[in-house]
Amino acid sequence: MSDYLSTGSVRTPEILVNTPKRRAEAPSSRDELFLEGYGRQFGEKMTYSIGMTYGAGLLSGGFYGALLGMKQGGATPKLFVNSLLNSCSRYGPALGNQSAIITMYYVCFNNLISWVRGADDIGNSAAAGALGGGLYKVASRSWQPVAKYSAASCCIFTGVDFAMRGGHI
Repeated sequence: MSDYLSTGSVRTPEILVNTPKRRAEAPSSRDELFLEGYGRQFGEKMTYSIGMTYGAGLLSGGFYGALLGMKQGGATPKLFVNSLLNSCSRYGPALGNQSAIITMYYVCFNNLISWVRGADDIGNSAAAGALGGGLYKVASRSWQPVAKYSAASCCIFTGVDFAMRGGHI
């Protein structure tokens, strides 16, 4: 059986004639398959960081909600389980969303500060963390929540950046 393009009056299109015969080279080792190290591209860093902090916030908020649900209790086992699930579903997604949004701000500010300064050091993460936490609470009526979120985000993101650069995470 022959190729249907070579039969009759149909000719092979020029684009198919000029295609390269060589395929792309496969990675020579497993290490080349994955992007290693801290120098990820912006989109990869954004996706990875937001996913990780959303998951961590969801789990820790759900655990905190479970503790509060157990503390509240219920008259019957069904009411106890209902109280437990209601508390988990109240605190878990709230903390997950909050941490993911602050992380999105952090990654954007960190990339912007690195581009402006032309350097990628721990000072970028401290400034980006402070700006990210402050931007998250900028619409509050007082400066106190802005300062608290800014300081907490600065400490958390600087600590995580320090641990990643040192190879501890």
